[in-house]
Amino acid sequence: MTEPLRADGQQAQRPVRTARLAVGGPVDQARHPRLPRLSLGVLAAVFIGGCVGGLARYELTTSWTTPARAFPWATLVINTSGAFALAVLLVLTSDALPPTTYLRPLLGAGFCGAWTTFSSITAGADQLIAHGAVGTGAAYVLGSAVGGLGAAGLGLVLTRAAVRRGRPVRDEELG
Repeated sequence: MTEPLRADGQQAQRPVRTARLAVGGPVDQARHPRLPRLSLGVLAAVFIGGCVGGLARYELTTSWTTPARAFPWATLVINTSGAFALAVLLVLTSDALPPTTYLRPLLGAGFCGAWTTFSSITAGADQLIAHGAVGTGAAYVLGSAVGGLGAAGLGLVLTRAAVRRGRPVRDEELG
């Protein structure tokens, strides 16, 4: 195929097209997602909160022991109180307190993450069922789920109401 002729009778040159890769653009980011930046201070906050939360949980569960076939009340109290505390923290850090880098990692991921033992629900239920306490195991799983969701919901509602009561109402909130 020949190139079209220009007005002076010469053949026109087609521009050479080269493929360009957008460096740092959305396509490039989709292919090479950046790893999250981990701040040493934030990691230290999670570590400290985790140490304190884990120690507190250990102290409560060793002082409030549960026989093999009995309902694990200590773990249920720990999990529901942790769900409540995490909901309170979420509302306070998003609606009431000034922005901070360390509070949520310290208390949320660190303390509440180590304080709660949601991962032990299945292990506890398995132990109860293995000891022949099937009804207690089922009640424990149901109580943990309902109690955790209920405590989190209660924490959200109560803290939002307290935050609203403590600050002036803005025009946008009136409707």
